[in-house]
Amino acid sequence: MSTTTVVRCAALALSLWVTPAARAQNVELTGWFSDEGCAKARVKAGRIGPTGRACAQKQIAAGAAMVFIDEEAKRLLRVANPEAAAGQESHYVRVTGTRDGDTLRVTTLEVLKEYAPSCGRPRTTR
Repeated sequence: MSTTTVVRCAALALSLWVTPAARAQNVELTGWFSDEGCAKARVKAGRIGPTGRACAQKQIAAGAAMVFIDEEAKRLLRVANPEAAAGQESHYVRVTGTRDGDTLRVTTLEVLKEYAPSCGRPRTTR
């Protein structure tokens, strides 16, 4: 085996080992935490915003995946470390962390506005 072949094999092995970590991007996002079931249908319908807090908490406690609704990108990201956001469901938040594909790992979290339930009916002016 030539020296060139050994170097190429070593470079390939190193790139395969480094690639997963290199894909993770540092991010700062605003949006809301929810459960996947409630949030998925809302985002698909273009309704970007908080889901019902009590329902999201109940579903997550029952084993549903926690997701982050990314306000700017209008997409869902699965939360890799839901314990970092426990109790913050439906609050409008700013998070920092790393995104790898459709997965978010939360590093810091700041509540920008606490969730206030509102009726789903359109408001009328008098």
